Amino acid sequence: MVVRLGLVGCGGIAQLVHIPSLKRLEGVELVAVCDKYLEVARRVAAKYGVPRYYGDYEEMFRRERLDGIVNATWHAAHCEVTVAAAEAGLHVFVEKPMAVTVEECREMLDACRRHGVKLMVGFMKRFDPSLRWIRDEVRRGSLGRVFSINSWYRDCRVHEGYVRAFIDAFIRPPEYPARAYAPTGDRHLDMLLAHGVHHADLLRWMGGEVSSVVSRYYETPGGDYVSTSILKFRSGALGFFQLCGSIAGDWDEGLAIFGDEGTARAEILFPYFKWRSRAVIFRGGEYVSRLFPFRDMYLEELRYFVKCIEEDLEPSPSGYDGLRAQEIIYAIYRSAREGEEIHLS
Repeated sequence: MVVRLGLVGCGGIAQLVHIPSLKRLEGVELVAVCDKYLEVARRVAAKYGVPRYYGDYEEMFRRERLDGIVNATWHAAHCEVTVAAAEAGLHVFVEKPMAVTVEECREMLDACRRHGVKLMVGFMKRFDPSLRWIRDEVRRGSLGRVFSINSWYRDCRVHEGYVRAFIDAFIRPPEYPARAYAPTGDRHLDMLLAHGVHHADLLRWMGGEVSSVVSRYYETPGGDYVSTSILKFRSGALGFFQLCGSIAGDWDEGLAIFGDEGTARAEILFPYFKWRSRAVIFRGGEYVSRLFPFRDMYLEELRYFVKCIEEDLEPSPSGYDGLRAQEIIYAIYRSAREGEEIHLS
């Protein structure tokens, strides 16, 4: 079986990771790409050897014989493209965040359920073998009773320099809409949507459902920002999540989980390095680490999406996981705005 996929949204993430990954996968044919800027779609198709290109995704859905799509559009277009794909009977892999609002996430989930198609969200940290090892050990009880689950994402001033090291130049339109990457116009919420949602999913994946959040947000006169949240888990564990930038130093992202019998820590590397986290677990009086072979998390998440189509599996992370992560970041945002603890249902 050859799984035939189309890609909507030919921006940076598509050019840097998704199209090269799709071209590497056996049993997959990337038959067409689409972008609202037709010239961008044309040039991307030519550069990556994709047979056809479109400026209208609905036309692509009608004319091409597709099994599914990769939705790599701007955040604000995630919902409308996903719903249209579901109505066309196509399975959907959508980049994070799942959408801009919680209501849009529910609309996407409902559309995919109604039309019997799969919906997977691009939380690629779940495909990091080191983080998966930590989760497995937590689930196995290796840390004993877990009482604290924490993570942080501290963006750095050399971020764009790292990106430019992996690609000569992006194919771009003459100009972007004013809110292409800041869909709400609120910096805290836009940063939570762009970056924080990864950790909302990571913390929930590691520790289970979050029951409440208390958060504070601050911006410096120079434009730096910090968002710090305390999360209460249904299990009774507490933890923090900190999102800030831009720090005067190297990329700083990580995870720390404490139990009454052990501790797990992970240093999460810059994502486009496509390299596993550096993880270690302390238990029984000694530190333990695992050596994993190279693992491109972006490649593996798309390989898994294709497997879900081929074998009729329910994806994980699913649309429901995307919805729950969205609810967490909106609870963080509301708590910082209102100065109160926000409870999640």
